[in-house]
Amino acid sequence: MANRRKFIAAKPVIAYRLAERYQDKLLHVAGIGWHSWDGRRWAADDRGEAKRAVLAELRQALSDSLNDKELRADVRKCESASGVAGVLDLAAALVPFAATVADLDSDPHLLNVANGTLDLHTLKLRPHAPADRITKICRGAYQSDTESPLWQAFLTRVLPDEGVRGFVQRLAGVGLLGTVREHVLAILIGVGANGKSVFDKAIRYALGDYACTAEPDLFMHRENAHPTGEMDLRGVRWVAVSESEKDRRLAESTIKRLTGGDTIRARKMRQDFVEFTPSHTPLLITNHLPRVPGDDTAIWRRIRVVPFEVVIPADEQDRELDARLQLEADSILSWAVAGWSDYQRIGLSQPDAVLAATSNYREDSDTIKRFIDDECVTSSPVLKATTTHLFEAWQRWRVQEGVPEISRKAFGQSLDTHGYPVTDKARDGRWRAGIAVRGADDFDD
Repeated sequence: MANRRKFIAAKPVIAYRLAERYQDKLLHVAGIGWHSWDGRRWAADDRGEAKRAVLAELRQALSDSLNDKELRADVRKCESASGVAGVLDLAAALVPFAATVADLDSDPHLLNVANGTLDLHTLKLRPHAPADRITKICRGAYQSDTESPLWQAFLTRVLPDEGVRGFVQRLAGVGLLGTVREHVLAILIGVGANGKSVFDKAIRYALGDYACTAEPDLFMHRENAHPTGEMDLRGVRWVAVSESEKDRRLAESTIKRLTGGDTIRARKMRQDFVEFTPSHTPLLITNHLPRVPGDDTAIWRRIRVVPFEVVIPADEQDRELDARLQLEADSILSWAVAGWSDYQRIGLSQPDAVLAATSNYREDSDTIKRFIDDECVTSSPVLKATTTHLFEAWQRWRVQEGVPEISRKAFGQSLDTHGYPVTDKARDGRWRAGIAVRGADDFDD
């Protein structure tokens, strides 16, 4: 027992020595693990930097122990895998090392770029600093006066509408901010070789660690799905989902949560749950618009459809364009910063093309409204029909139109939303006023 107490007592000595020597070089984040300072940002310690630091400190302590028998004994007791792990366990609680997820990337206006840390308040660069506790870095460097003719030519070709080009630039600009300022989901839509994926790849490459792709199931509805991948959103400012399948349904509740700014609780495999404030601007890139309930006002407040309508002919497609745009990362980042400046001045400011595309999407998604327009009469307040009769007509119509099935309850709730509530509950059914099935005889005239 005495030997065990001595063994345990040895670890704090080395842990404190480690803290003295490796402050601003190592950081332990509760629920995530050790990070190391690489000169520009705090990187997850996937290569054992913390363990190597303990081993180096043990070597130094051994050298310092020539006239210190107790220190030499402490070193000997820690020279094992369990000893090193024990030192790190204790060091994790020491003030120079201890951090929480909330401490990381906590200033949403600091953007770590290749040539320094950019303050989005002032657009001034300063040297990278461990005290900022930033874990991300862009590939691009910020140079206010740089411009890429290749990038500008690409944008003009795939988005000839100047208003839409300005919108996506402001979208990229707000995507630099580390907080959810705009509660929106931008949907880039277009069939064929239209540049939407090239656009996203170029932005993501320039933003480096600040951008990521997410699995489609993060945005799309799947029965009995387990929410995975949300931990990857921590600290990310631009997250893109690419979805090519047709007739998938948007996960409305997830989209509302991920665009709402509320705290996210997530974890990685075999790690503890952590909570973090969302920092991302979400983007859906698709050839087919997902299914969305037409009467869900909350989700439609978030959706912005950006049409990519120019199809590049096969003989004009540049197979090396992605690689060429990677070389323009500095200019693309600076273009996004200019978009941030425009956003501060006028907001996202949707152009007519985005407003029209979003409006058309909502109208097409409102299958209940389409059913009412196609199959019902609503010309007089004295009209009436039972919910059962309307639902039977709906079932016939939706099969013909290829519309997915919904429950009778959901159908009734949608009729309520569209202004046809139940006004009379009788033995022969629940009657709704102001609507009737075309050609039916179960209404007053």
